[in-house]
Amino acid sequence: MINANVVTVIVNWKLKEDTVYSIKSLQQSDIHTSIIVVDNGSNDGSAEYIAQQCPDVELMVLPSNIGFGPACNRAMSKVLKEKKYDFIFFLNNDATIHPSALSELINAAQIYPEAGIFGAKVYYSDKPDTIWYAGAHRRQGVLAVTDVARGQIDCEQFQCCHEVDYIFGAAMLVRRNVFEKVGFFDKRFFLYLEDLDLCIRAQKAGFSLLFVPNAHVWHKGSASTSKKISLRRFYMAKSTIHFLRKHTTPISRLPVFMLWVFIYLNDIFSDIIRGDIANLKAYWSGFMHGISKKKAIHDLDRYS
Repeated sequence: MINANVVTVIVNWKLKEDTVYSIKSLQQSDIHTSIIVVDNGSNDGSAEYIAQQCPDVELMVLPSNIGFGPACNRAMSKVLKEKKYDFIFFLNNDATIHPSALSELINAAQIYPEAGIFGAKVYYSDKPDTIWYAGAHRRQGVLAVTDVARGQIDCEQFQCCHEVDYIFGAAMLVRRNVFEKVGFFDKRFFLYLEDLDLCIRAQKAGFSLLFVPNAHVWHKGSASTSKKISLRRFYMAKSTIHFLRKHTTPISRLPVFMLWVFIYLNDIFSDIIRGDIANLKAYWSGFMHGISKKKAIHDLDRYS
């Protein structure tokens, strides 16, 4: 067994059964990991249920939903103060891991000391042989990410670890010193793009990003917001504006923004065809909140 000090951070929001299932998969891992679950203001009995089902897990209960990245930051503040762990593994609470996934990631980290962030191969939970994430490249100048093999059947076309431009935050191992050097997740990203922002900052600080094909994870995807499509629309739009403001110059911002709007056109046209005014309003409201730099909405039922 590989020896490494690793802690796993999972954020829960109203998905207590999925979270417990995720924890159980971690507990079957061939490498030990401490587990911190941050209940992000679920207020639905999640904290009590998780504590009962998984008594060995450390539970942090927040009174309200402060966003995914900020919730991770709460756990990391504790982790970095304790100075016990060399690696932090972030796992979405609707994801499960193969027993060898974590050891594969740690092994890659030991072989490639220049890399700071490591990503697993992620499959769709309902299509377990279909690839969700197997590395991605960022188009320079426009900041958009191109997935290498999303939707492809896994035919073992990826055999070796290789450098990428983006690590999918659903299953992401990060060296402790990355956060010590570049800081935590940007708290202004309430939901979405916080992982891409961290990857860009890590690369600028001299760390490489490594895709580890033998680390396998299965992910449901947007489970916390699956019944609230408008919620996803709002926060994706809001995060996009903040992301572009942060990573573009005033001269390049408008053309890059138009390209990102083009990327979202499929969703926008689908909403128009269905006459889904609520989703269109959510997109517009998200863009306006981003442009005006308003704080994130804490009443999440507004877009249900």
